[in-house]
Amino acid sequence: MMYQPTQKRLQLIQRWAMLGLLFVVVFAFPTRALAQPPSPLLPASENAGQVTNLFYLVLGIAVVVFVVVEGLLIFAVLRYRRRDEDEEPEQIHGNTTLEVLWTVVPALIMALLFYLTLNTIQAQRNTPPEAMTIEVIGHQWFWEFRYENRVVLINELRVPVGQPVELLVTSKDVIHSFWVPQLAGKQDAIPGHINRTWFEARQAGLYAGQCAEFCGLEHYAMLFDVYAMPEEEFALWMEQKVASLGDVIGTESVPDVATLPPGNPAEGQALFEGQGCSSCHSLDGSQRVGPSMQGIGERAAVRLEGYSAGQYLVESILRPCDYVVEGFVCVMPQDFGERLTTQNLSDLIAYLAEQ
Repeated sequence: MMYQPTQKRLQLIQRWAMLGLLFVVVFAFPTRALAQPPSPLLPASENAGQVTNLFYLVLGIAVVVFVVVEGLLIFAVLRYRRRDEDEEPEQIHGNTTLEVLWTVVPALIMALLFYLTLNTIQAQRNTPPEAMTIEVIGHQWFWEFRYENRVVLINELRVPVGQPVELLVTSKDVIHSFWVPQLAGKQDAIPGHINRTWFEARQAGLYAGQCAEFCGLEHYAMLFDVYAMPEEEFALWMEQKVASLGDVIGTESVPDVATLPPGNPAEGQALFEGQGCSSCHSLDGSQRVGPSMQGIGERAAVRLEGYSAGQYLVESILRPCDYVVEGFVCVMPQDFGERLTTQNLSDLIAYLAEQ
């Protein structure tokens, strides 16, 4: 007579088959194959690689512990299950050797991970002496990058390949978290405090960065790009940026709008987006950190008696805290005089006048 499996045995086989399939899906495919940039599993710097290696170590230990514990649990359930209603399993009241092992072994694992984590964190802070320094300032809701030679970028960071870059991370308002997954670990941006980290890009390319800590309604918009450039290309770009700073307006005085050169609205739009204005000011009437720019050309003309629309916009851009719209607070950067030339300012005003 041919053996016919019982319903319970079929269910048990199905369960084991499902567990086996789950094991293959989770562990057989390398996590790197599933990673898509920006992912810390695809490091492009030594520092990011150290964080990734630590992650894989923790993951490997966790997998081994999971397999051992769950394997012993399943073995115990099957091997010592109750087979007869009148059968009482052997009562065990403790095993000193086993209890010492499951106390000491996890403690040793935790001590090892603590040591390796501490070393990794320390490596992120030990900046090489030849590193180029860049200030990173988080705002609601954009990132500001300041180089040592007065060059300022908004939501865009450019660095040379093969040169260490030290980042001095802080914030102007609330706590943010600076993170470029493929280049560096997370670093909190705290108002009134500077945190230091560094990285060295190994290859040219575009790397995506973001704020990794909820910082308000527009947190999702705190994205930025990191351009790792060949050293010669970076040097040429920096030379051009520094040369363009020679005729910035400055902060000592506010120019008369009548003395500005003719403005180009298309260039003004690029400035509006590139200087981070769009992070705080919408163009469709919706309210963000600052008032919407929809209809600003008409509203500016009647904001202050004796001021033309153009002059009011000039004053508001260069001295923002002197012209705060009711219902808002002044969080706008007050250093646009150090960023904009008279042509830049004229272009920006021409663009805003069309809104």
